[in-house]
Amino acid sequence: MTIKYHFFGKDCIIARDLFDRKNLEQAMKNQGFRASHTLFVNQIHSNEVVVVDSVEKIYGNQNLAKADAIVSNLPNVAIAVVTADCSPILLFDEEQKIIAVAHAGWRGAKSGVIANSVAAMRKLGAQEINAVIGPMIQQNSYQVSAEFVADFIAEDPANSVFFVDCIEVGKKRFDLPAYVEKKLREVNVTKIHNVGVDTYTREQDFFSFRRSTHLGEKDCGRNVSVIEIV
Repeated sequence: MTIKYHFFGKDCIIARDLFDRKNLEQAMKNQGFRASHTLFVNQIHSNEVVVVDSVEKIYGNQNLAKADAIVSNLPNVAIAVVTADCSPILLFDEEQKIIAVAHAGWRGAKSGVIANSVAAMRKLGAQEINAVIGPMIQQNSYQVSAEFVADFIAEDPANSVFFVDCIEVGKKRFDLPAYVEKKLREVNVTKIHNVGVDTYTREQDFFSFRRSTHLGEKDCGRNVSVIEIV
């Protein structure tokens, strides 16, 4: 068995309610996934984690649990999150065959979704955890308010390193990917690969909530991040 993962963008259109998954199923087959089930959660920018460690816990598309991460050790069961600027984080222990996927916007990252995901993996026996941070909004595209900055500085004065000045007075640019890396290292996950792709600027390839808002579009679409033990 091995670990298979992929970050889908505009090459895989998925329904907002996650019910119509035909495009995703075909795209996954094209990428070599073998999943008999693909599990999502009802994402709420929280620190809640769903653990699927037995076949009895495999669930359908109805009444998805309110959470922002999934942990599993089951083969041929894909776990996935949708994002549109937030950080998709894929976690895996290749030796112990334990995987996780997390949706980490600034709220989830700040409130502990990363730490909770790693803790759930370790409870199942994970030891050497690798992390892959997928396409997400990068610092040059992420302008935030003074109040936003103050909230992060209140958490930890050292967080000031994640902000730089921008042209607009009273605004800063926030390095969410670096903040996510900090949160991973805080729980001793040091094998980190950040793909460094900006969803905001890569308009042809990825959906971006912030870009769509700036353009006045009705809906931005969602990127899908999937991981599976194959």
